[in-house]
Amino acid sequence: MRAVMTAEQYRRHGIAGSTPSVLTAERPEPANVTDGKMTDGRYWGELAGLYPLSAATADEAAKVSAVNFCCSVIAEAIGSLPFDVIDIATDKPADDFILADLLSYAPNPLQVGSEFWPSMMFTAALRNIAFAEPVAHADGLEMWLLDPSRTHTDWHDRGFAVTYQGDNGHARVLGPGDLFWITGLSDSRLRPLTPWRMARGSIEFALALEHQGRSSSQNSNRPGGVLESDNELGDAAFERLKESMRLWRNGGNAILEQGLKYKVVQGDARSSQLMELIDQRTMEMARYWRMPRSMITGNSKNSEQESGDFVKYVARPWCRRIEQAVRARLFTPEMRRRYKVKVNLDALLRGDSATQARNAVLYRTAGSHSINDVRTKIHSLPRIDEPWADDVREPLNSNRAADTMSGGETAPQDKDTATDD
Repeated sequence: MRAVMTAEQYRRHGIAGSTPSVLTAERPEPANVTDGKMTDGRYWGELAGLYPLSAATADEAAKVSAVNFCCSVIAEAIGSLPFDVIDIATDKPADDFILADLLSYAPNPLQVGSEFWPSMMFTAALRNIAFAEPVAHADGLEMWLLDPSRTHTDWHDRGFAVTYQGDNGHARVLGPGDLFWITGLSDSRLRPLTPWRMARGSIEFALALEHQGRSSSQNSNRPGGVLESDNELGDAAFERLKESMRLWRNGGNAILEQGLKYKVVQGDARSSQLMELIDQRTMEMARYWRMPRSMITGNSKNSEQESGDFVKYVARPWCRRIEQAVRARLFTPEMRRRYKVKVNLDALLRGDSATQARNAVLYRTAGSHSINDVRTKIHSLPRIDEPWADDVREPLNSNRAADTMSGGETAPQDKDTATDD
């Protein structure tokens, strides 16, 4: 069996093993060759953390505008909703329940409810899980959020353990009985799915498009290209050309002599459809959080209907999880029998002022709402301390279905009853 020729043998004798003829030119050895990534600015930018091209962590994924927008909208919309603890017996907000004030207004001494819940919901929307630690002391109960960057969760078949790294460097292991948490959708496991990991391909594509747009805008929007000429340049002309191109890169004007032509080889944003790709990637990432198109593009004609879709498919599932999580993980069995938790979604469903006024008229004429109900629940106005303001309106101008079918007369089966009266 013939031995395999080495590179040196091939260079000296050719493929046939004989010495090269006068018509065969030897291939010059490459010089000044480096690894491609060493001369690529993207490699050094990513290595230094200036221009990340990969979403390796949730914090890097949150830097993408579409991801940050989706998580921020979910967090602010749900975290700003009224949070009530309802007395089951009276179906009214509980006034004498201390935990209700803790959850609604002041979970801890440094955060109010409108700061605590949006912060927790942002973590839940991005990572699909968020933890808080209830701390009991002599003055009552406090709720403190756990920093997700210091939290590591070990999932098991029927449980989990959270290792939390504190400020002092000591790690604490917390179990389900030590924590309050909310989770999102999962695939028949305790461990929830992670939206940013599922959308990682789209996120990294968006980062690459952002880097491309940044690169095309560098160097004062001067496109890259090559110089072409049919004439041979002398040493003096070549030196003048080098100086001219140096000035051009710094914002000056280049002087091309002896028939030199500059040929652009770099595509612009329009020819590469950069804006169309960015819009498409933005919509693709928004689908992972089920965001309506009108909230992303802002030019949809049926934005009112899609706002209702946001409540049905995004806000309501999270609110349902919060209600059940608070009741199951913070209430005692006796509290659960007496109280329930409600996150009021009416604020997201009110619509514009014309819709609110029309609904108020419908509620009053239908006899389902009193004046105080309309003022407090629809228009957020104070109550009227009068007995008549709590009475619903009787729809006296409405006939019964039997009277309408009989032409306005009393139905035959009701005549005997009317005669007896």
